[in-house]
Amino acid sequence: MNLKQLTLALTLAGLPSLSFATQVLTTLPVTHSLATALLDGTSVQLKRAAPANLPASRQPSYFSSRGGESLANAAQQADAVIGVRSIWRDDPLYPMARRSNIRIVEIDAARPVDGALPGIAVTGDDAYGAYPWLNPTNLGRMADVVANDLERLSPADKAKIQGNLAGLKRQLLELTASSQTQLAEVDNLTVVSLSERLGYLASGLNLDVVEQALPAEGKWDAAALKALGENLKSQDVALVLDHRQPEPAVAEVIKAAGARLVVVNSDADDAVAGLKASVDQVVGALSES
Repeated sequence: MNLKQLTLALTLAGLPSLSFATQVLTTLPVTHSLATALLDGTSVQLKRAAPANLPASRQPSYFSSRGGESLANAAQQADAVIGVRSIWRDDPLYPMARRSNIRIVEIDAARPVDGALPGIAVTGDDAYGAYPWLNPTNLGRMADVVANDLERLSPADKAKIQGNLAGLKRQLLELTASSQTQLAEVDNLTVVSLSERLGYLASGLNLDVVEQALPAEGKWDAAALKALGENLKSQDVALVLDHRQPEPAVAEVIKAAGARLVVVNSDADDAVAGLKASVDQVVGALSES
């Protein structure tokens, strides 16, 4: 080896090698935002393996077609993926990534693969569509699960990850305490949800949820509208929740029944900030009703 080659070798040896940095893949807003918060200030590289605006329901077909090559390339360099297969059987991230990297590790944010920590409390084995992380307790448990595996994946970053976890859990505890203090002053906590996504949000706030039959494919005919109005009036419902703006006829029935409509953004890019905004929105509306 001549002097020039030796100098180059020594120079390269002194540089941090990105190829040896721990790399983690995500695809879902909730897993990506949790990982982003937990890995802040660490050496771990986090990469979103699917477009941020791609709905979960379209990910299986995306990775089976035009997104397959990019996932394969990313998986070859990755050490782990963070998914939620325990509550979403069709989560394609780990199975597809494993095709390109047999050594890749699966981190299930909802239920640890090795059972080292308790998973989140859900109803059914395919609960992803019900958005269980909109319950602060469940989101906190998901943070615990992800942090525990990330610490083991990158031991050098353990202290930083633990500090980030503590900060995140503190935010959730403060959110819960604040919301319960405010709701203790509210006389009527009766709500109806017109969305399959908001049940965990309502239960996490300890609201009095009244069951409401929803029409097939969301088509409200005269009979369904009449039943909704009668239910709202007879149960003295204070608040009606939905994750999208309902059709005008539904909004009119809600108003005529004396209830208040609140449209919650269930798909925030930042799961923690989104949950806080949703809780503040619901609590604020109940406090004013």
